[in-house]
Amino acid sequence: MVHLRFFQLVLIAGVLFLSSCWNGRFAGNAETAPNNHDLDVWNEGEIIPASHQPNIWDIAKRHGSFTMFAQLVEIAELEETFKFDQDITVLAPTDEAFNQLPEGIIKQLVEKENAPLLVDLLLDHVIPDMYLSTDLLDGEKAPTLSGNHLIISRDADIRLGNATVTTADINASNGVVHVVDQVILTE
Repeated sequence: MVHLRFFQLVLIAGVLFLSSCWNGRFAGNAETAPNNHDLDVWNEGEIIPASHQPNIWDIAKRHGSFTMFAQLVEIAELEETFKFDQDITVLAPTDEAFNQLPEGIIKQLVEKENAPLLVDLLLDHVIPDMYLSTDLLDGEKAPTLSGNHLIISRDADIRLGNATVTTADINASNGVVHVVDQVILTE
């Protein structure tokens, strides 16, 4: 009887495991979004069906260039914005961009009493509409979720406020990500 019960448990566990593998591989769930090596494909302008695209949070969390940005989003408890808000544009600063900030700034921002400043700083990197690089027109202002506006300038590069877009148009299931070389600082 014990052997039969053990065999049943092993069989159930095996079926559940195979079922999760089948669903993850073929259903295009965000949990099984492409790893950070596959982000290069998105940069080539290939259209990937929304059901197969990761959301913006998955991109920020899984790509090795945005670890500081992702950590700060978690500290500010803004993950839901990056997961579920639709048709947003995120200007994602790289770890290198955060390293350019004056020493001690990040430490100050994560202190509990500075939580509103951290939230505003992060929301200055989110535009509540979807802007592909071709939609970012010289001289226009783009509103951010913090209530500030970023002035767009275009010449050889695309700039939003003090940041330059280094990689544009990374498609996500809920919007688009543009990689920027600076942490955006508004007045």
